[in-house]
Amino acid sequence: MNDWKPTEAYRKIAEANRAYYSQTAGLYDATETCVQDEEVQGQLESDLDRVLAAVNKPVREVSALDACGGSGNISMKLLRRGAKVVLADISPQLLELFQKKAAAAGYQSEIVCSEVASFLGDGGRAFDLIVFSSALHHIENIDGVLGLAYQRLAPGGLLFTVFDPTAQSQRRLATRTLLKLDYYWFKLVCQSSDVLPAAGRRFRRLMSGSTPDRKDQVALNESTVGMLAEYHVEQGIDDLALVERLKGVGYEVVWHERYAKCRAGWLLPLIEFLGDKTSFKLLLRKPQSV
Repeated sequence: MNDWKPTEAYRKIAEANRAYYSQTAGLYDATETCVQDEEVQGQLESDLDRVLAAVNKPVREVSALDACGGSGNISMKLLRRGAKVVLADISPQLLELFQKKAAAAGYQSEIVCSEVASFLGDGGRAFDLIVFSSALHHIENIDGVLGLAYQRLAPGGLLFTVFDPTAQSQRRLATRTLLKLDYYWFKLVCQSSDVLPAAGRRFRRLMSGSTPDRKDQVALNESTVGMLAEYHVEQGIDDLALVERLKGVGYEVVWHERYAKCRAGWLLPLIEFLGDKTSFKLLLRKPQSV
């Protein structure tokens, strides 16, 4: 059993996410690559087909949890395929965006406004599929949350994670530089309305001494909320070590894929040439007999 309980640090990061998306939900849904990019959406559709094929039951019988599901990027695709979906997210603003999309498409889905560990730890129904899409890097204690998810999976159930960064320490300096350029390009081209506010927030962080490598000592306020919400973005996630720890929880690896990805298509060939893998996705199974 996973007896992990959220710490004060975990709760601070969760609150940072609530506050961050209260400010940026609309901008995120309208501009973020994992939600809006056609090529990325096509790959995600293909991934979900593979995932659902691995569930080994008719799609209309699949009970799925879109954990930290935001504005419904995953949920809408699962609903279109006929799955039964629960979307849980900490942000009422993102949930409202999802409700509008679902209503416009004629879909019915259950939503829960809750911090993910609280929802998973409360027990209740078991799910055939739990998805974390662009979510793990927002969670302070990934192991604790995925341990709780293991308990909520039905025997033979699947955990799918996607759109998370690999560890920065595993990338070349050139790749790290290109990814910074990629971020600045994205802000200028896709989120131009936030360029000056973002610069102001960064300046105030610098003046206050708040740095990404000391987040445990950073107070939550208007200028630090985004840095805290994107908790693992600067350092990334050591997915290789994470998978080994999750095996210890009981998960079986169906597939673990690492690939090069960035927002700007014109930069991607350069990153691919360097050979670094910048993102990862996982499909893990809870054994039938546990």
